[in-house]
Amino acid sequence: MDKFEQLKKEYDLLESSCRLWLDESNEFEYYIETAILRIWSANGRYSEDYGKAIEAISGKSRTAVQITRAMLDSTEPAEISKIPSFFDRMVSDDFESGSHHAKDFVGDLKSLLAGAAFINGDFTIEESNMLSTELKKLMTFAISKGVKVDYATGRIREKVTPLKDSSYVDPGAQAEVSAELIFDALDRDFLRPGGRSGDKPGAGSSGGKDPSDLPGLNSSIFDQPSGGSGGGQNNGSGGNSGGNSGSNPTEVAAGDPALQSTVEVKEDTRTMEELMAELDALVGLKGIKEDIRSLMNFITITKLREERGLSVPTISYHLVFTGNPGTGKTTVARLVAGLYHRIGILPKGQLVETERSQLVAGYLGQTALKTADVIRQAMGGVLFIDEAYALVNDDQDTYGKEAIETILKAMEDHRDELVVIVAGYTELMHKFIESNPGFRSRFSKFFEVPDYTGEELLQIFLTFCKKNGYHLTEEAEAYLLLEFNDMYEHRDSHFGNGRSARNIFEKAINQQANRLAGVAGADAQASGDAKAGPADAQASAEADTPEAGSATEEAETTPAEGATAEAEPSPDAPHLTDEQLQELTKADLEVAVEAEKRKTQLTEE
Repeated sequence: MDKFEQLKKEYDLLESSCRLWLDESNEFEYYIETAILRIWSANGRYSEDYGKAIEAISGKSRTAVQITRAMLDSTEPAEISKIPSFFDRMVSDDFESGSHHAKDFVGDLKSLLAGAAFINGDFTIEESNMLSTELKKLMTFAISKGVKVDYATGRIREKVTPLKDSSYVDPGAQAEVSAELIFDALDRDFLRPGGRSGDKPGAGSSGGKDPSDLPGLNSSIFDQPSGGSGGGQNNGSGGNSGGNSGSNPTEVAAGDPALQSTVEVKEDTRTMEELMAELDALVGLKGIKEDIRSLMNFITITKLREERGLSVPTISYHLVFTGNPGTGKTTVARLVAGLYHRIGILPKGQLVETERSQLVAGYLGQTALKTADVIRQAMGGVLFIDEAYALVNDDQDTYGKEAIETILKAMEDHRDELVVIVAGYTELMHKFIESNPGFRSRFSKFFEVPDYTGEELLQIFLTFCKKNGYHLTEEAEAYLLLEFNDMYEHRDSHFGNGRSARNIFEKAINQQANRLAGVAGADAQASGDAKAGPADAQASAEADTPEAGSATEEAETTPAEGATAEAEPSPDAPHLTDEQLQELTKADLEVAVEAEKRKTQLTEE
């Protein structure tokens, strides 16, 4: 008896022991296949033995793409937390009769799942952890229902082995599986996990085909169509081959390798002159402005040579922006995206900003799809990855590597539709590019974005003032220039650049509002006292004790020192002139600067 026959035998025996609690013929098969696929997914790789094992259990043949996708879907939170209904019924019977069927089931399930994990010759620590999690989930559920299931899961680790590389498809073939999975419309004939035919209207339809004609329908974890219904109803996001595309206008046809955005992306309508004017209007950045102009000139002449039939050098449009945070890298990247569009490199010219948390998922296998979703939004424009070095935490970071491989694949397959710009600290970005040969060959242009000087930070601050209807007193402007110069001269890796200027502006106008609200409130109170009638004046005089007088004197000095946000604003304050409402004083700025310094100190600590 070979290993697949042995697996089938254990499966049949376990199903037989559960038959009393099974309401549907495929209920048990669905749960077991889901659990097995979830354990296989822990290694994030595919073995040909997986297909043979699934065929041994279900009697149906599955492709590598189908199994890879099913492994991914089995790790969805809804699937992980699901308790099989037959186990629920089993536990209820145990509670009523005092039997121990649930305990026996968990023990036999452990043996079956361990055998499935070892089907390709290894049982890794990741698979062991996933198996333990599955068993503990069932045991916890049983205990919550008053049924004791104390099967020890600790012994599972005793069977752990190193990962057996030779039992998995080679890296090239694995990349091929991933590429097909992501870029070939997710194999429209593939039936994903998540339910059974008949669970809801339209489920399982395939462009008019009888659902029962589809392989595996009504039988296992592969039952639910990927992306919803096809020709069966119009509210799905996709459909199987031969069906309509539902309501999704950007669905990729079967066999079409193009990634298409699932969100509406508007074309950048700014002219070349407007974009260059915006670039020139940015504060500072003299060097990078020259670099961008030089790049645009080079691309323009290169395209002209190409149109004339002259030889042209190979050009990579992907860029690396290096520098500290707050230096305007995202703003410059957005302008580059528009310029690329105007020159004719990109069809739309939008910029999609992202970072590690938006690319990397919490489960192996899901990162590729999560990254692909972001890439779809950027198609036709620029994908801007801030702090890109975070994708390579260390050699063991399989999640980050999966995102990188997906991005590299998209850069290669969609070079006329996608440009990638990565950004981050200078030293870390150089290490990031050197960490992967694919990056070294695609990113050849480095643009260093320098820190803003004190004078440039003041210009940025004044720009915020002008845009929002404020201005500084002469004393306030002189004070702020000194503070910005001091920040620049003592800057470190936590130097905020333009972000600090913006933060200080926001805090300053808040402080100004607090100050003016206090003045308005105090004046409104004084005005109300003046309008009080004789009776009110008499009552006030009777209550005018020495203590009250002291409190009044204290209140009168408060506005001069700057009131707090607790002061009640007056609905009409004629004493506040337009000049007062627009003016930021040195006192306002002192509060704002100190708050920003405290924030920086906390960041450093």
